[in-house]
Amino acid sequence: MKLKCLGAGQEVGRSGILIKTDNENILFDYGLKLHPKFKNQKNKNLSEKYKIEEEYTEEPLKIKEHLDAVILSHAHLDHSGDIPSLYKKGDPNLFLTEATLELSNLLWLDTLKIAKYDDKEPPFNKDEIKFANKAAFYLNLRETIEISKYSRLTFYDAGHISGSVISILETEGKKIMYTGDIRSEKSTLFKGFDRNLPQVDILITESTYGNKNHKSRENLEKELISEIKETIENGHKVILAAFAIERTQELIALLDKYKINAPIYVDGMGIKASRIFADHKEYLNDLKSFKKALDRTELITNHRTRKDILRTPEPAIIITTAGMLEGGPVMLYLKEFGNNKDNKLILTGYQVDGTNGDRLLKTGKLYIDKELYKINCQIKHVSISAHLDQKELFELIDIVKPKKIICVHGDSKTIEEFRKEINKKKIENIAPKVGDIFDI
Repeated sequence: MKLKCLGAGQEVGRSGILIKTDNENILFDYGLKLHPKFKNQKNKNLSEKYKIEEEYTEEPLKIKEHLDAVILSHAHLDHSGDIPSLYKKGDPNLFLTEATLELSNLLWLDTLKIAKYDDKEPPFNKDEIKFANKAAFYLNLRETIEISKYSRLTFYDAGHISGSVISILETEGKKIMYTGDIRSEKSTLFKGFDRNLPQVDILITESTYGNKNHKSRENLEKELISEIKETIENGHKVILAAFAIERTQELIALLDKYKINAPIYVDGMGIKASRIFADHKEYLNDLKSFKKALDRTELITNHRTRKDILRTPEPAIIITTAGMLEGGPVMLYLKEFGNNKDNKLILTGYQVDGTNGDRLLKTGKLYIDKELYKINCQIKHVSISAHLDQKELFELIDIVKPKKIICVHGDSKTIEEFRKEINKKKIENIAPKVGDIFDI
């Protein structure tokens, strides 16, 4: 049995892991890696001068092998984004949850929309999205099914987003666990990953935070709420830059949990994603509470309502995409409210090096419509992670007791430090680079 790393090898993004046996080929995930539209020049002082480069997406390595099955862990673009391209020539069965397919369709259609706006060639077309949907088979959590003549598959709740799963593939007498992205700690919205997991032979795990431990969830929540209250109580506006899938919904639930008394608006793709979350109660802590929180918000579905918000002098909270400020409605709100030193922008997620969000944190400036703007409002970064940290990764390892660990979905430095800790437990481990093929 061999493993081929098509993406997410000593990097974050474009996940793709191919399992090759004597009888079949099975793929875990097939995502896209987004690169910043504007990259700063190679200098250490981060001056105002920037080299403008074309935005582009990076695909996983192309698959030459016939695929017998595709397993999709969850809908985030770096895991699901290139799935439709598999249906240009092939027609493999696609195994996932219903929530994952619904959320993935949002992202796939948005990819086409962005490509058209940027006058770029998309990695797939609408027909290939339709083919992917026709090939889809839903699995329930903890239900084991035969996905081919030689393999069985079981899904467990990964606690990361609605529909996200830990996959256990049984083939050639071995149990292979693929984590996808996974969350441990219970949040306002999610339960954390299912601890009722079997022991496995091989663990293929994300390593995003394999070299560090998070602040406690409770402390991060209180820090975020304190920042919001400070601004709202002084009569000003808070812009929460959030990823459309998961972070937007967590923020909606969190603001209700802490009974924030101010108008709450939601803008961008997070609106449709929130409705999908509400349709899949099996992944949520409390559907009734989430629906109540959602009812408290005003969903911005047209430009007229957006203009009304821009004109209102009242304090307000605006949850909007994009999470790294690489486009989306957040740019409109920054142009309108970003010059007032009493307003506040809070970045609620990880900021990739070179993105607009990263640039803003380092320089106080960002690009809007290819022009460099100085933002005068208060800028804060309170990132609430939905990934396991090092301590939680070892909790998972202790539960499933793998004979071999394969570390993916983390940068090379992080994975190197994570592997040093794994070595202390005397467990065989590998960190493939993109393109590597090895026996497992």
